[in-house]
Amino acid sequence: MKKSVMFAMLIGTLTLCNGLSSYGDSPNFTMDTVDPQVQLISPNGGENWYIGDTRNIEWIASDGNLIGDSIHLGYSLDDGADYVSLAEAITNSGSYAWELPTIQSQRVKVQIRATDAFGNSTLVNSLNPFSINYVPPANPGGLSLEITNSSDVLLAWDEVTQTIPPYDTPITPDGYIILCNEGPDENDEQFYYFLGRSYSTNYTHQNAAEVWNRMFYRVTAYKNYTPEDSLALEALVQQSQTQRIPWLQVKKILIEGKIQ
Repeated sequence: MKKSVMFAMLIGTLTLCNGLSSYGDSPNFTMDTVDPQVQLISPNGGENWYIGDTRNIEWIASDGNLIGDSIHLGYSLDDGADYVSLAEAITNSGSYAWELPTIQSQRVKVQIRATDAFGNSTLVNSLNPFSINYVPPANPGGLSLEITNSSDVLLAWDEVTQTIPPYDTPITPDGYIILCNEGPDENDEQFYYFLGRSYSTNYTHQNAAEVWNRMFYRVTAYKNYTPEDSLALEALVQQSQTQRIPWLQVKKILIEGKIQ
């Protein structure tokens, strides 16, 4: 009788142990902890784009688990301090046609973010800032020089009525900037200085023929689009009365809309 009870208890124990030792396999899956690789090709700094244009943002993004709508784009007008969303959850096509904003800035950057199916994300910004400006007036043609009063040089040029090629849209400049250069190279802009400003298509460089044996001149049309543009130019005109201002410095001031 005792043997029968022990045998029954042993069988029950073995059956219980066999139930605890059973198992099953889960489906195969891959764990991804690697961020996508992203390269911003353009714009990446130094470009000069114009308001009204449509330009392509171009990039390369790669990852084995990129989702269908994995790309997010943004842009900044203050050198990356603040970004505005441009396009959310778009396909990784490598290119996006961007209709440029109607705000002028010399501190623009683009931002791109790629996200894969596991939530890994890579964020890349333009390496350096680029510019978005209004299309400038074309350069005046027909520049001529005439010595008057045996000492003054009278400059005259054709009126500008269009923007630069290939835009060629009608425009009325606010005036013209006159540059002079007594240096060795008439084609090198680093030798030119700010001479003056004219609201018409002529300008007199007083006593130039008495002081210099030779002189090169350039004339460029300008258009003020903001109060800052106008104030910067007025400050340049005043400053040029007491000192020579290199043209490269003038260009920087006019582009930034401010004078130091």
